[in-house]
Amino acid sequence: MNSYFIYRASLYLMLTVSTNALSGDIGETRIFQLFPAFVGIAGLAALFTVDRRPSLALPRPIANVLALLTLLLLYYESQLDESQLVRALGHWLVYLQLIIYALAKTTTYDWFLFLIGLIEVLIGSVVSQGDRVGIWLFLWAMLAIWVLGQFFLQREAQRFRDLSAVVPSPILQAQAVDPYNGLIDVPYVLSTTRVLASTLALGGLIFLTLPRQAGATRSQPGNQMAQHLTGFDEEVTLGQFGEILENDSVVMTVEFTDRDGKTIQPVDEPLWRGVTMIRYERGRWRRQSRRSSQMYVGFPVRPLPPNVIRQKIKLEANDSTTLFAIRPIRSTDAGIHSISRLPPYLNPMDGTLQRPDQRVGSYDYIVLSDPNPDGIQIGENPPDTVHNEYLTAISPSLRERLRPIAESVVARIPSEGPDGIKKRARALESYLRDSGIFTYTLRMDRVDPNLDPVLDFLVNRKEGHCEYYASALALLLRSIDIPTRLVNGFKGGDWNNLTQTMNVRQKHAHSWVEAYLGRDREGQPYWITLDPTPGLERDQSVAQVGGIAGTFRPFTDTIRHVWVFYIVGYDGERQNRLLYTPMKQMLQWMREKYVQLWRLARKGLGFLFTFQDVGSFISIRGFVVTFLVLVILAALVQMSIWMSRRLLIWLRGPQEDEASLTAGILFYRRLSQLLARLELDRTPAETQAEFAVRASRMLSNRDQSGPSVVDVPQQVVEAFYRVRFGHLELDPASLRELDARLDALEASLAGDG
Repeated sequence: MNSYFIYRASLYLMLTVSTNALSGDIGETRIFQLFPAFVGIAGLAALFTVDRRPSLALPRPIANVLALLTLLLLYYESQLDESQLVRALGHWLVYLQLIIYALAKTTTYDWFLFLIGLIEVLIGSVVSQGDRVGIWLFLWAMLAIWVLGQFFLQREAQRFRDLSAVVPSPILQAQAVDPYNGLIDVPYVLSTTRVLASTLALGGLIFLTLPRQAGATRSQPGNQMAQHLTGFDEEVTLGQFGEILENDSVVMTVEFTDRDGKTIQPVDEPLWRGVTMIRYERGRWRRQSRRSSQMYVGFPVRPLPPNVIRQKIKLEANDSTTLFAIRPIRSTDAGIHSISRLPPYLNPMDGTLQRPDQRVGSYDYIVLSDPNPDGIQIGENPPDTVHNEYLTAISPSLRERLRPIAESVVARIPSEGPDGIKKRARALESYLRDSGIFTYTLRMDRVDPNLDPVLDFLVNRKEGHCEYYASALALLLRSIDIPTRLVNGFKGGDWNNLTQTMNVRQKHAHSWVEAYLGRDREGQPYWITLDPTPGLERDQSVAQVGGIAGTFRPFTDTIRHVWVFYIVGYDGERQNRLLYTPMKQMLQWMREKYVQLWRLARKGLGFLFTFQDVGSFISIRGFVVTFLVLVILAALVQMSIWMSRRLLIWLRGPQEDEASLTAGILFYRRLSQLLARLELDRTPAETQAEFAVRASRMLSNRDQSGPSVVDVPQQVVEAFYRVRFGHLELDPASLRELDARLDALEASLAGDG
């Protein structure tokens, strides 16, 4: 295969990967997400047109005009959003890259393309929202090593072609088309792969072992691009959740452990509680009108349940201060990567978990939760002071329309006491979820636009997603005087058996209801969790999001996990747990075993070398001791002789065996000695063929009388190549001819002298 074709294809592949690192991110608009495809197609087009026939290249004046027009595109994009100037510069580099694709390539243009790809990767690592850019960065680095090697070969090939054009030679002209014909074969690719693997292994070893400072942060969150989480704002309109339910991007990654730090897997789909919505009006939910700004940092000290769930959560960058966790929460802590060492706090007015700062970057935190979802949330204030808001935040007309529907379900259930309220709430939950009257769908159609959306769902449509089910249950409960609040969060996630972590994505967004039953014996508020959405139909809908990419989800999630937790998130704590602690334990174990071995050896040596008197030495034990001592002395003497010989060889230097040198090599040595008289020596960067061409050019410039000796260096080098690399022997006639030609060269040089 032609080496130039391989080099060009590798270069275009590397540049496509760098464009992916820049534009293949969920934070980009749709047109910019297509840039990698444009670059890949343009690379293929250039490979089969301009790079094969330079006459098809774009004229330089037109290219200059197009380059100036790209500045207008840069200015226009920067004016659309001044905060995205860095990303706009990256897009401008893509425009320049496409223009260079259409030009006839030179070494300078190749350097420009390589630098453009490097800058695109650097910009992508700064502006990208997620950790996917890390995968592209790794692929680009591996391809860059390969492409640089091919670039060096092609540059030397061009130099070889220039030399062959100056001095004609059958060998040089035969190799001028592709001097590396047959070089890039399976052994070459395997050897290059070994170099890449060695580089990666050495870099990985340095990365893993380099001591890290405990508590070091990976980045400044404020510099990251934050994704917007629909449904977690101050106000939410019914139907907005449909946007997030069809998005496959990761919101957070969770590691589960028990109280002893042992990795566990959640039994059921956990509910990741987020924000609570109180006030409802005509298809709009609003958060509580009066919320405390108090930072509730400490949780009351209480014994943890034996089956407490410890969640180590890495939240992706988003524009909300809301955090997500399994309720009820028993305690919180800041993660090792947190800029602020303050733990998350629980807002005592609505039980929302929030981060201690207003940054929008990624955030790491730890939560310990009670596995009982209906357990008491310690630290939350009873809602007595805002009791009316949980009941009256619904219009009287809507209450009157909903009350008959609710009463028809709970008519036979008594309403006295917490147990009666709980049974009524569970009955309405089952009515929506299990009766078969209602179905799950992401379609947003309305039958009667004049009706309230929730009433239209209950009476006419009878199909919708979790927002409608939760809203319907919350309002039905209020219509029969049971205080409720709507909760927006996430349900479940994608469990990865390889990494033992759960990836919670936007498609796992979910709404449910919390109903207030009063206070417990200690005066704490008692809320129960109600989920009226049909679980099976929802799971089927979630599974369809992501398309064919979901088939490879375990593999891609594993790569992402390694990148997030063991490269980006490789901190002092994880390094100690994964590397230094096992090493210390192994060294301690080895030390104990060596101590035991030394004790046994000392005891054995004491038994062998302890003699009561001279007479006791004349025995089998004495014979064994004598034999061992003589063997050790002989080994020491032999080692001393070997080391002395090696030292003499090193001091004397390498000695060549003249008898082992073939005739072709001896002829080349004689040629070098003759040319040295002209102060003409081969440089380390020259091949023998290039040296011969330079020598022939020098000999052709000298005044000569007698037979020409200009072609002697090339004849000798050709014979040298046959012997050294072709493993061929020279016939006697060729030997005599070379000897005669060298004699002529020597005579010519002597005559000049």
